[in-house]
Amino acid sequence: MNLTGQYATDFQAILNKAVQTAEVPLTQLQTQDTAVLGQKTALGSLQSSVAALTSSLTALGTDGSTGALSATSSNDAVVTATATGATTPANYTINSVTSVASAASETSLTGYTDAATTPITTGTANPGAMQLMVGTKPYNFTLTSNNLNTMVSQINGLGAGVTASVLTTSNGDFLSLTANATGATTLQLNDLSAGGSTNIITAADQGTDAKFQLNGIPIDQSSNTVNNVIPGLTLTIAGKSTSATTLTLASNSSQLSNDLQSFVTNYNAVATAVQAQTGTSGGALVGDATIVQLQQTMQQMLSHFSSSTGSVGSLSDLGVTFGGINGQLSYDPTVVEGMSSSQLTDALNFVGSTTSGLGGFSQNFDQFSNSVTGLIQTEIASDTTSDAKFQTQIETTTNQINTMQQNLAKQIEASDALESAYESQQTELTASLQGLDLVLYGKATGSPGS
Repeated sequence: MNLTGQYATDFQAILNKAVQTAEVPLTQLQTQDTAVLGQKTALGSLQSSVAALTSSLTALGTDGSTGALSATSSNDAVVTATATGATTPANYTINSVTSVASAASETSLTGYTDAATTPITTGTANPGAMQLMVGTKPYNFTLTSNNLNTMVSQINGLGAGVTASVLTTSNGDFLSLTANATGATTLQLNDLSAGGSTNIITAADQGTDAKFQLNGIPIDQSSNTVNNVIPGLTLTIAGKSTSATTLTLASNSSQLSNDLQSFVTNYNAVATAVQAQTGTSGGALVGDATIVQLQQTMQQMLSHFSSSTGSVGSLSDLGVTFGGINGQLSYDPTVVEGMSSSQLTDALNFVGSTTSGLGGFSQNFDQFSNSVTGLIQTEIASDTTSDAKFQTQIETTTNQINTMQQNLAKQIEASDALESAYESQQTELTASLQGLDLVLYGKATGSPGS
């Protein structure tokens, strides 16, 4: 705020000094809030890194508990297979596929000259009355306008599991009606306007089920995605075949190797993040208790494992070694990928599950990274609360300073005006005295030559 007036320069210095003094606690609050926000940002980044490590450990635990099973098909053009929780190696045979599931799709028997004006129904007993049949379920409705466009709109609003549209051809506008899901489904669209029931769509494509033989057992499914026949294995029927297709569930060293690589990558990311928050040149979380506890948990995980049984008794037996440089791990994928079946079994036993072994440490790290109950989230919530309090205090202090500044400025300006008035009065008084001297003494007292 800039003052005006005869003594503005002198009074401005006084005002500036008062404001600077009042802003000291405001600056302190802003500094504290900046520190809190810095901690919150650092915690958010750390939480993401630890969450990725937690997910990696969970994946390893799942490998251990399920045997790192993956599914393969001898002919993906006929059927593909995906392991979705299977825990036991196995082989299955798809003897044949006689039908691939498809959606029912029909068109109107005739074309209409104009989709917006040509009547659909002509009966007078029940004007505009229609019935859509989807399977065995009827959907009755009455046309609000007797034309193709209106019928399409009303059918799509029935929630019947079908989609209607208009096909524009050189022979006129046709209704297209398609089921939203695959499987054998009866589709009919009956005109009830004349009192009877006349189907006005074709019956050429009523949909098909997926039909195949699994280990000699006939299977009939409405969908090409089959996940309720073999526990933990999802099949996708892709094409017909009279030849046998073999499905294999077996431990996959590549899956374990990929998950170990992800573990090492994510561990190193956490190690880097933690190191950035330690030491004299550390970041916003130097001295934070969560950082200390996280370091301890990481050390426990790396030193916890040793086994005297089997061919895999340590992380190094999996190709994971501690480099000692900035706390980083390194991984050699050829170790796992070159394992025999018995060595791979030992490796999976060493990895454990989501509650034991290496994979079990996912629970330890989840205590830090959990987005609801984790230690990091608790600190983030605390910092959010602190930030809100600081913002309130900063706003209150800022308003107080502004009010003080305005009030002080008014007082100073009033003082400036008062002093100017005093000086004016003094000038007038001096002139009066000099005039009186001239009357009494013939000269002004104090004037030159007196």
